[in-house]
Amino acid sequence: MGLISIEFALGFLLFLPLYWSFRRSPQTQNLLLTVASLGMLWYFVTGVAVLVLVGFTAAIYLFSLALADAQGRWRRFWVVMGVLVAVAHLAFWKYSEFFRPVIAAGLQQRGLPAAPFETTWALPLGISYYSFQAISYLVGQYRGQIPAVRRLSLLDLLHHFGLFLTITSGPIHRTVDARQLTDINDQPCNALDQIQTRQPRSMLAPTLAVSLILLGLCKKWWLAGWLAQLAVDPVFANPSLYQSVDVLVAIFGFTLQLFLDFSGYSDMVVGLGLLLGLRLPVNFRAPLLAHNIREFWNRWHISLSTWIRDHIYLPLGGSRDGWVRTQLNLLVAMMLSGIWHGFGWNFLVWGLIHGIALVLLNIGDAVLSWLMPARRRDHLAALGWPGRVLGTLITVQFVCAAFVPFRARSMEEAMAVFAALGNVHDIPAQAHAVPLLLAMGLLWLVYPLLQHVPRRFAAMVDHLPTVLRPAPLFAALAAIVLFAPSGIPGFLYANF
Repeated sequence: MGLISIEFALGFLLFLPLYWSFRRSPQTQNLLLTVASLGMLWYFVTGVAVLVLVGFTAAIYLFSLALADAQGRWRRFWVVMGVLVAVAHLAFWKYSEFFRPVIAAGLQQRGLPAAPFETTWALPLGISYYSFQAISYLVGQYRGQIPAVRRLSLLDLLHHFGLFLTITSGPIHRTVDARQLTDINDQPCNALDQIQTRQPRSMLAPTLAVSLILLGLCKKWWLAGWLAQLAVDPVFANPSLYQSVDVLVAIFGFTLQLFLDFSGYSDMVVGLGLLLGLRLPVNFRAPLLAHNIREFWNRWHISLSTWIRDHIYLPLGGSRDGWVRTQLNLLVAMMLSGIWHGFGWNFLVWGLIHGIALVLLNIGDAVLSWLMPARRRDHLAALGWPGRVLGTLITVQFVCAAFVPFRARSMEEAMAVFAALGNVHDIPAQAHAVPLLLAMGLLWLVYPLLQHVPRRFAAMVDHLPTVLRPAPLFAALAAIVLFAPSGIPGFLYANF
């Protein structure tokens, strides 16, 4: 859905005065958000996406009613059925390209109409994110975290699942608080309290909100778009034509592109939410500064990694059933994470690689803990800044290499990219390759300072006289528009 578009910008600016004219009635504001979200989904995507969302929401609402009225074993029955329906619904749409051609061929062989199965089915926008939110809602209700008196109405549930801010690429906004899932001020920010509040809302930190939106535009529209066009897409399209340094730049560049793209979207969503008086969870906290792969997943796509922890890893047994079982649970959880991203061996391999890395990290921790019982984990980081720097270098190298099969369309394409790293003869490197590689290294070194730019910029603007405050904001927007590549690119994670 076009968060970076003239239509969305104008529509949002027109919507804000209407929304805040009902400041004293949060329930009316919720209704306006629901209508606006469905309208945007219809306008930017299709009516089919709206019908799928409404039908799915109605089904989950019926399961929540049955769960609220059930007793004893029937409560478990209804929550399991609701989760299975959510998973089946997601799998049906997400992996339709696996079974659709088979059904079409079977119908044709029998002389039956096969037209609906002969064309590719479009994945309904946001289906992964509102499916995960639905599972969290039912599980929270089953665990008693959502009392029957606080159960969401059908309209509130539709508002929760279909909110235009989160439906495209998340974050997965849960109805109940979760460890590590916090807002821009590191405070719990569950959806249930915000949906059901009776207290008048207010616009939250508007200057910081606009600064986050500008930062998101800069990351996504300018930096990620420019990096994709210049260094990533051409090389991944035909790696054999490029010299090894170009391929290396593309490998590092894709990880940076993906981070800029996805974290830029998340910055925009958090900022837009603040302008609407909503506190949404922060999805990235400097993941490329993580000193090991465990820390990376605590910082990268936080709403997904915590969801996997709470709804896959822990139900499998977590770390309760012994060390070996813990490692198996990690492998299964990460493999399922890979499969969620797409149907193909490359996604399965990507998830498996990360699972193996976590297991190897745990093996290292176990060995070192046996040698040095005073510490259980993070032994390299415990050596001080040299250890942390070394750990971060290793982690970044691993993450970038692991993202190659994630970016490639198949394992064959991924292996072709790695093979092209040996292209050191007879192929001249692109003129921008070495400078771009050095620039990415410099960006990584100064990133600890850059992550504080939005707050510092907002504080600087707030210190100006009121009449002058729009000037630096408009100047920043003009610079982004001026230097951004032509065209409006889509968000990468909207494909998942």
